[in-house]
Amino acid sequence: MLGLLLVAAASAGTFGKVVVIGGHAADLALDEARGRLYIANFGANRIEIMSLASRSLEPASMNVAPQPASMALSPDGRYLVVTHYGNFQAPGSSSNALTVIDLETNDRKTFAMGNPPLGVAFGIDGLALIVTTNEFILFDPLLGTTQVLATVEGVTANTLPVPPPKFPPQIVAATVAASADHTMVFGLTDTIRFRYDVRMKQVISLGYTATPPLGPRVVSVSRDGQIYAAGWAVFRPVGASDVLMAQFRDASGSLNVGGHAIDSERSIFYGQVPRAAPVSPSDSSSSGTPVVSTTPDPPELLVADLDNLTVRERLLLPENLAGKSVLSADGSTMYAVSDSGVLVLPVGSLDQYRRVRAQREDLLFQSNACDRRTQMQELVISDPGGGATPFAITSSSPGVSVSPSSGVTPMTVRVRVDAGSFQGQRGTITATLTISSSAAVNIPETVRVLVNLRDPDQRGTVINAPGKLVDVVTDPERDRFFVLRQDKNQVLVYDGTNYSLVHTLRTGNTPTQMAISFDRRYLIVGNDNSQIANVFDLETLEPQQPIVFPTGHYPRSIAASGNAILAASRVAGPIHTIDRVDLGTRRAVELPSLGIYKNDVDADTVLTASPNGSAILVAQANGTIMLYNANVDSFIASRKDETSLSGGYAASSYDVYAVGHQMLNASLYPMQKFSSATGLSSGYVFLDRGGFRTTAPNSASPGVIERLDVGGPIAMRATRIAEAPVLKGAVSAFTRTVAPLYSRKAIINLTTSGFTVLAWDYDASLAPPRIDSIVNAADLRQPVAPGGLITLFGNNLSAINAATKEMPLPTALGETCLTANGVPMPMLFVSPGQINAQLPFQVDGNATLILRTPGGVSDNFNLTISPVAPSIFHSGTAGPISNLPTIYRSNSSLVTISNPIHRGETITIYLTGLGKTWPSVETGMPAPADPPAASLVAPTVTLGGVSLDVKFAGLAPGQVGVYRIDAGVPITISTGLSIPLLISQGGSTTSVEVRVVE
Repeated sequence: MLGLLLVAAASAGTFGKVVVIGGHAADLALDEARGRLYIANFGANRIEIMSLASRSLEPASMNVAPQPASMALSPDGRYLVVTHYGNFQAPGSSSNALTVIDLETNDRKTFAMGNPPLGVAFGIDGLALIVTTNEFILFDPLLGTTQVLATVEGVTANTLPVPPPKFPPQIVAATVAASADHTMVFGLTDTIRFRYDVRMKQVISLGYTATPPLGPRVVSVSRDGQIYAAGWAVFRPVGASDVLMAQFRDASGSLNVGGHAIDSERSIFYGQVPRAAPVSPSDSSSSGTPVVSTTPDPPELLVADLDNLTVRERLLLPENLAGKSVLSADGSTMYAVSDSGVLVLPVGSLDQYRRVRAQREDLLFQSNACDRRTQMQELVISDPGGGATPFAITSSSPGVSVSPSSGVTPMTVRVRVDAGSFQGQRGTITATLTISSSAAVNIPETVRVLVNLRDPDQRGTVINAPGKLVDVVTDPERDRFFVLRQDKNQVLVYDGTNYSLVHTLRTGNTPTQMAISFDRRYLIVGNDNSQIANVFDLETLEPQQPIVFPTGHYPRSIAASGNAILAASRVAGPIHTIDRVDLGTRRAVELPSLGIYKNDVDADTVLTASPNGSAILVAQANGTIMLYNANVDSFIASRKDETSLSGGYAASSYDVYAVGHQMLNASLYPMQKFSSATGLSSGYVFLDRGGFRTTAPNSASPGVIERLDVGGPIAMRATRIAEAPVLKGAVSAFTRTVAPLYSRKAIINLTTSGFTVLAWDYDASLAPPRIDSIVNAADLRQPVAPGGLITLFGNNLSAINAATKEMPLPTALGETCLTANGVPMPMLFVSPGQINAQLPFQVDGNATLILRTPGGVSDNFNLTISPVAPSIFHSGTAGPISNLPTIYRSNSSLVTISNPIHRGETITIYLTGLGKTWPSVETGMPAPADPPAASLVAPTVTLGGVSLDVKFAGLAPGQVGVYRIDAGVPITISTGLSIPLLISQGGSTTSVEVRVVE
């Protein structure tokens, strides 16, 4: 049938090769031993054969009975069993059948079947499980005998003929697949999911409902059958039920568009799951999305984590997948039913295909009282496979420019922000950089550009944290805090002393809220698109066994009182509930009632517990509020004084509660309504008899924080924050954005750029800063040089401790900024008594340094800056010994008394103060590696009075303000325990003593 063969290569910018079969493919069977892929051509009544080597159809095909719908290859590779769907209604006659093809002899036998077959799969015992509308049947292909295992209930077969256009997944509406080890078989119809344990000869059938339908109508199974994907969800078999581990929240439910496969060796889900309309917070469907007609997205293959469906990458496809997919044994190639026949996807060779990726997710620009200039940051655009791929970048804001705006990877572009374009605006403006490529097969992620402009009265240090951040809690016993990143399904763990990210925890899909168990042992995370709550040990941060919720229950919000852990669940059905969690058994059960109230809550419901464990506040988006009392273990009050509720919510230990703009008493009666003049409610937190409240008019404005007096109740001392706190989003109308650290040194606020740190006494009257002395940051002595690192000592230099690894270094840190002769200085670290910063390269001679903080402006500090001032760092450590000179041997080990310098080797010395370089490097920017930035004034190095061969002297690549000298040690050098090593440059010298041996 050569006239029907056409192989279409993927066009530029798409991934995969299309093999056209001339009809609709219904199923695939992979025969790697023979180098073949068998394709069931549903309407053409034949089995096409594709060569794996040439990825094209072979000239010969196998003619079979009408409507081949499902196929399975026996574990020994001998038999190909084909089912035929012929459920014709009168006056037509039924033609349901089963064909056995002996691939060794090419013999074929066809058996008539009474009931429509829905699918077939082989077990490790060599028997085929055939699923019909009425029965589960075991079939022996050698003997041709059958055995009924169990009956099927509640499945109705579609009848033929059907009106066009209809495709095999819509007609058969069922699918069956086996694990690669053939020990488990899973299947899916419109009304049941089932699994068959081959070794136990046991079928477990589960009825289900789903809105939208579980589409695409495909089942994919891991190698050992311990996890499987069905439609838009991933399940894990547990006992007599299945636990929904994760699902795509925006699935359309289309049966015939999409498909997927599981690579269990790499824990990857490959698939196309078409998206529908965005989700509204009040949606009650089991997949989180109503089914709406939308303009279809371009076909794309999702590369996602198997456990929680976090999307790693999106690849453009030449056409839609349209059914079953199979992976080669080594996981290198995916074969998928597609619109034209089969799509061959070399998923194991992605690095050979052109892709484009930005090195950073966010670029944060902060304008401050010291720096109103046009600011610039560098952004690396690369191809993950190392290729040269063309790209272009467009900005959503005229105040943000990119140069060059197009090029070929790898390339470093410069992103500039003109602060003058945002004249008069305060807060954080968000712009987007969109990356496109005519050749790349992936869809590059956008880059968020954040422009923070602030007045001196705006408090807080802004720390960038990319992603959609939706919740924050602090550790009740340790100085750290947890931030929930919803778009990546992660808990971000931050150190409360320096605000650095120290750990990342994986959650279920679309995490919504965190809670800490009342015994302070566990962190619990609820998810909007997983029917589990994740549990982490607070001592080790290791994941524990998750909490399994009743089928159809998605635990969006969790709170732990002294008596019970409760969860508000969005349920796949008309009634949403509050469930009770048993942490010991890791199970949750639906409460029969909420005391005297019916257990029927809004889909968007949040819970929060009082710090002393006495109560749990329930706030619903429909305006209803409820109160659980731990002493009586029941719900004691319920009110609805508003038609809707949104924003912040909290419970105190003194029978006072807050939600939206209201403060409530122990009976939930509104005893105080706060003004909405400062904007939308964002966050509340109670602490002792006080607390904090945050608001903002919108995400681009400055936020406002107020202190709360529970005894009043009143809000007082409104203070503007550097940027807006996070406001309500698409998944929930409620927000929790304020969390005080356990040490009571700072308050963490989720804000537009990530989080903003406020000093505990942020609204106190502040003394102006005072600079006492300035020295180089290497040996803490004078002199200092342009481009070198310096240390300031004094008082009231900053309200908080803050350090940064941001590149380029910021010119404002911890609400503090510093200038030298009016030139802003990049800073690495600030604290009340010390600042580490870099002197500008263009400032030398007599300079005046001025420090600005919320407390005021320092007196002028006059400083003489020498052209060069070499100073060796003393930050090396060896066991208990610290403050060692940073001199390293050729094997990269630190020079010590026990690890001395050897004759004939090359040593590397790290220092600061070597002055200007060629090529020049912008202040605050990391030094380049190619070409390296060499010092304009060459230093000399002597060891015991003997000159060393200086191979390089200049800025250390990738570092700011840190220089290095590479010097060769002569073989004739004197040995000794305390040999002076002297560096001389332009009249300045520095020296240390080292041990030298042969």
